[in-house]
Amino acid sequence: MPSQHPKEIGYGHVIERYVTRMYGGLPRYLVLNGGRFLGPRWGHTSRFTRHMIADAAAVNDGELEALLGYEWLSRLSSGTEPRE
Repeated sequence: MPSQHPKEIGYGHVIERYVTRMYGGLPRYLVLNGGRFLGPRWGHTSRFTRHMIADAAAVNDGELEALLGYEWLSRLSSGTEPRE
């Protein structure tokens, strides 16, 4: 699978929608990684969970391929590319 930016293959929206959407000042991938959404006191749990369920039902194969083929996490972590 080639490592192309999702914008180059017609999926420019996927990083914002599935990876960097903000919840309580944190991007989705950090909320998932830290498990913050599991805490009953975090005020964004309901909205976060609703969005995760809706996105899981709506994501299509092309969007998944665009995300997984791009290796977005290594690019965000290393600072080799500006954030979306």
